[in-house]
Amino acid sequence: MFETVPPAAYGGTERVIAALCNELVAAGHDVTLFAAAGSDTAASLVATTGAPLRSRLSHSEMATDAPRLHADMLADVYRRVADFDVVHAHTDVPTLSFASAISSPPTVLTLHGRLDVASTREQLLRYPDVRLVSISGSQRAPVADLPLRWMATVPNGLELGRYVAQPDTFGSYLAFVGRINPEKRPDIAIEVARLSGMPLVMAAKVDPLDVAYYHSTIEPLLEGHGVEFVGEVDEAGKPGLYAGAAATLFPSDWPEPFGLVMIESLAAGTPVIALRRGAVPEVLVDGVTGFICDDVDELAAAVGRLGEIDPANCRRQAENFRAERMADRYLEVFGITSVESASTRLVTH
Repeated sequence: MFETVPPAAYGGTERVIAALCNELVAAGHDVTLFAAAGSDTAASLVATTGAPLRSRLSHSEMATDAPRLHADMLADVYRRVADFDVVHAHTDVPTLSFASAISSPPTVLTLHGRLDVASTREQLLRYPDVRLVSISGSQRAPVADLPLRWMATVPNGLELGRYVAQPDTFGSYLAFVGRINPEKRPDIAIEVARLSGMPLVMAAKVDPLDVAYYHSTIEPLLEGHGVEFVGEVDEAGKPGLYAGAAATLFPSDWPEPFGLVMIESLAAGTPVIALRRGAVPEVLVDGVTGFICDDVDELAAAVGRLGEIDPANCRRQAENFRAERMADRYLEVFGITSVESASTRLVTH
């Protein structure tokens, strides 16, 4: 509901949902997607809101109105449960009470957010019977002590064809792709570029909530450091941006549950230099598809070792995160082995 599926630009979860829906439909399953109007999907779309919430709600309204609108959407979904064999939700904690109250058809809830938050732990503990899927092993580590019903870990997948189709190049710049946010540490990316003597292209979104951080912390660093800030790049522009880079910097300094930037870069044949946080060691192979580092100095030193990385190894690693593989894994979670065994899937967001 926050963005269309897929989003026009930034929005990782929505892109994963779009890829999953399309793959399930291609495999012969009947999929109904509950999402914002304007979503582009091979599934049957039920528009849950006239426009994505982020495009029409203020920040205060996002805090007060979005939870209610999400609850309304989930209520609409569960009014139609007789139509479906599986409810697959991507709405995180708000889904727990619905999923626990209605056992048939089963709900599978994929958690996309961080789980190392006290309020999230408390909510999960209240609903130990809900079928849960994590997107990385590191994501569920903070709640490993809770008696939860984990069905599987299914890594995120994307439709990577446009990235794989990029020619191998010898990039002359470093890339930072994503969002300007204190957790993403764009300041570290700039420092790595300075220390290594490489120019940096920053293709990043500045959320309204992060405008003050951008102006106070990042904007002063852009001058005189060989940094080109190009703003948010759409889906058409990202493959070429990755392919033209010598490496993609992923200096996120928080336990990020996954990190789609890494698999996009690898699919384009471009290695990733990342901090050892969250799911990074589950996506990258240190010394083979990039470098996993522990501090800024190691990140900068890794730039000088990029000649050790074969782009073919990067592309091979990206194959593990194709949308087709993700869809196959989810079908196993659903208990579906053939199209005939269940006629209808439901993916909600």
